[in-house]
Amino acid sequence: MLMEQVLERENLIQALKRVERNKGSHGVDGMQVQNLRPHLVTAWHSMKTSLLQGT
Repeated sequence: MLMEQVLERENLIQALKRVERNKGSHGVDGMQVQNLRPHLVTAWHSMKTSLLQGT
């Protein structure tokens, strides 16, 4: 699967909903699940660019 496919909107929405539904554990950054959606709203564009560039 290509990175562009992984980053398709529908795939990401499904993944986010699964994490929220499972009350997933925080990552190395310590961000709690309830803070993830608001963070993605504000930071998604730069995150996607970095992932596509491999940085």
